[in-house]
Amino acid sequence: MQQALDSNTLDRLIALGRQQGQLTTLDLEINLPIQSMSAEDIALIVVHLEEAGIPVELDDSLMAPGPRPVTAPARSAEIIPFPDRAAAARMKKRTAPLQKASPAQAPPAFVQQEKRAAHWAVAAAGLLVLALMVAALILFGI
Repeated sequence: MQQALDSNTLDRLIALGRQQGQLTTLDLEINLPIQSMSAEDIALIVVHLEEAGIPVELDDSLMAPGPRPVTAPARSAEIIPFPDRAAAARMKKRTAPLQKASPAQAPPAFVQQEKRAAHWAVAAAGLLVLALMVAALILFGI
């Protein structure tokens, strides 16, 4: 199965790439557990970043399919399935409780009057079309 990092890590990488104008191999090594990732996993992340408009400059050694020496990653992140967005949403951890939405303010009175007038105009037009159709049926005997 192909693996990728959680959306928070990818969002941070996208923000860093937009701030710097691009991402380098060093940026990825600092923010991702590159040593424990396969070339396919790295390619998926690079594709995701480039789809977000972030150019990525990689060393060819990162994309080589051969084994890399395994060292302790500088930072670790939760690995989630990619590109299954539903699974990512289920696994995303909430850091704060949900907040109640503020009650919506009622629209001004003139907006309500305009809506009422529009409703009546649509109803009258519908009745007119119905009357014309009945008249056509009677007239043409269809």
